[in-house]
Amino acid sequence: MRKGKIQDERILNQRRQIGNDAFQILFWALLLSILIQLYLFGAAFAQYAVEFILLLGISGYVIIRNIIAGNDLFESEYSQKQVVVKSLVTGLLVAAVNTMLNYIKFRIPLKGNVLNSLFILGITFLSVSVLVFAVLESIYLFNKKRQKQIESMLDKEDGDGQF
Repeated sequence: MRKGKIQDERILNQRRQIGNDAFQILFWALLLSILIQLYLFGAAFAQYAVEFILLLGISGYVIIRNIIAGNDLFESEYSQKQVVVKSLVTGLLVAAVNTMLNYIKFRIPLKGNVLNSLFILGITFLSVSVLVFAVLESIYLFNKKRQKQIESMLDKEDGDGQF
């Protein structure tokens, strides 16, 4: 037998919430650190490589653990539409930020190079949207496949116990 004390569920829930909050703060701090070093200071990749690797690692860990556990990462019944909308919004945001940063960094006036700026904006929007869609769609499909596996295992267990 274990000699551990019995813990109240409320205390355990509070500890988990504190850990969750700390993780979210760390995640956003790493992302902000990368963006500041990249765009504000113009740092080389070697200077923020550790933060980038940690950010990718913890993101991958959270996604994989949720898929293995069978948690629904896309909680809405319109989750396929969510994938499309999120990829389009992300593409639009990245394209807008990229255009602004190009203007600030290279001082390219938007008036004289409207066609060139629109071309860069369109290519950035399309490429980011397609990339984000591919990643989110693959996560969505893996998540749904795992949920179906868990449902079939639970149905099989429920069926074995009946006469």
